[in-house]
Amino acid sequence: MSSISPLRSSCPINALVEAIGDPWSLLILRDVVLRRSSRYSEFQRSDEGIATNILADRLKKLVHRGFLERRPDPGDKRSSLFLPTDRTLDLIPVMLAAMAWGARHEPTANVHAGVVVAYLADPLGTAERIAAGIRRGREGPTT
Repeated sequence: MSSISPLRSSCPINALVEAIGDPWSLLILRDVVLRRSSRYSEFQRSDEGIATNILADRLKKLVHRGFLERRPDPGDKRSSLFLPTDRTLDLIPVMLAAMAWGARHEPTANVHAGVVVAYLADPLGTAERIAAGIRRGREGPTT
């Protein structure tokens, strides 16, 4: 496996952008964290309509970059589960902040109002509760 390239700059925002790589990767991580998706077919059903070749490529990159762990699906040995690592769980506050921003500034955004309201009332507590739920279910799918 090749090593990850050095960053273009030392800016922390650049580090985040380069680590995630592109909007599709962030949407996949959203589905892992907020929708508890873990199977290829679940990612395909996302509203944004990701193409199969792009989905396969992004999952591979997210595993390589340490955001997802690929495990055999105990219910179907031909399939894999993609489970979040601690690196992804550390992104939960960022994703919730982005979600709240989208809810506030994009009137057509279809957001989970309960999550946004909870985040605005208690940002760190909401992020910690989501991460704790994922950690409890990490040994297998939650869907």
